[in-house]
Amino acid sequence: MVIDWIQRKQHGGELSHEEIRDLIKGFTGGDIPDYQMAALLMAIYFQGLSAAEGKTFLQEMIASGERQNLSQIPGIKVDKHSTGGVGDKVSLVIAPVVSSLGVPIPMISGRALGHTGGTLDKLESIPGFRTKLSGGEFRRILGDVGCVLAGQSDSLVPADRKLYALRDVTSTVKIPELIAASILSKKIAEGAQALVLDVKIGEGGFLPYEKEATELAKLLVEWAEENGLRAVAFGTDMETPLGQAAGNAPEIIETLSLLKGDAPESPLSKLCELQGAMMIQLGGKASNLTEARELYREAISSGKAFEQMRKIAHAQGCAPDVFEDFEQKVQPQNRTTLKANRSGYLSRIHAQQIGWGLVDLGAGRKQAKDPVDSTAGIYFLIHEGDEVKTGDTLAEVVWSNLPDATEPLTRLGEAFVISDAPVSPRSLVSFKQDRDGFSKVNDFEQLFTDK
Repeated sequence: MVIDWIQRKQHGGELSHEEIRDLIKGFTGGDIPDYQMAALLMAIYFQGLSAAEGKTFLQEMIASGERQNLSQIPGIKVDKHSTGGVGDKVSLVIAPVVSSLGVPIPMISGRALGHTGGTLDKLESIPGFRTKLSGGEFRRILGDVGCVLAGQSDSLVPADRKLYALRDVTSTVKIPELIAASILSKKIAEGAQALVLDVKIGEGGFLPYEKEATELAKLLVEWAEENGLRAVAFGTDMETPLGQAAGNAPEIIETLSLLKGDAPESPLSKLCELQGAMMIQLGGKASNLTEARELYREAISSGKAFEQMRKIAHAQGCAPDVFEDFEQKVQPQNRTTLKANRSGYLSRIHAQQIGWGLVDLGAGRKQAKDPVDSTAGIYFLIHEGDEVKTGDTLAEVVWSNLPDATEPLTRLGEAFVISDAPVSPRSLVSFKQDRDGFSKVNDFEQLFTDK
């Protein structure tokens, strides 16, 4: 039976709804072995899936486990998802900001994948933070605090968890319909009613070109809306690391700085404001993005956002004072700096190379069961476009568990490219996709004036 499906997909044929249902049920239950599913995934990778097949995968993945019932929690439940990137900590910042304004945030996140960081690994660098929660705990914390940041439970879309793990190790992640089904199945099953999607474009993510990013965004929004999930997607730059830091604890340190209002305006802060404001609007707390942005900024300046982060952490297992002297609690054993080897302008920081260098340093995983050094990471002291002189410090690298860091430090250093002339900045946001269609973004501020 499975052999017939493999052969049919190898020749570009389609699977019926009943066949996909049996496939998901059999694979999740252990009746279909990994090697057969891997062969089918490879055939799908090269031959593709039809829209009907993709939608069936989505429905059957949702049906493979339980669905959260959040009807007893008042308010429009809004979530946010990023396709992943180096230094991308937007979710960590905006979840407490938006939920402090009364928008319930049920957020299911993932771990590091390939060269990109994982929200769960970052959260678990906070001493005591629990991301593995039962369905009851998930609902209770959301009801009590207004936000819960957790991993996928054993009973929530188990088909996705097992299928994604196999796609990861067989290099078949980049199947658009299965990416969409994986993302949306968890969001629908967790009980979200609205969703902001950050589709990363560039070498630091998994979609290097804008064309494939726009196709995925269209798929995500259309399928979400068909399932009663209001969705808005933005295509954003991921050619260079996002923010001042990359790593687990280093990104939490930067997150806390943003929540306290201590960080200067940057591409990261602007992206947080945009996506946070969109969540606020979708949550019914503002009539337009300009109003929503003012609420976002007020939540930070008043201290509400940082206090909300403290409440979330305490509800999920942390001591009440966990963020006091936080940097001392996650102190690395080793520090060193990366220096400019010539004068000129920093024209590029290769995000993917930074990501793999951090994996080598211990901040990520080469295999699923590898331990993670939560202290490992990099702090960027000079950014793309800045003028540098020979010997200037480009970045500081920190870690604890690796006895000899020569190779990862070399790899990280080679990610910095210095040229003779300054470079033009790239657009932070390339496009917006929502139920009204696709629109190209030429001016970031225009997003806040569009109706």
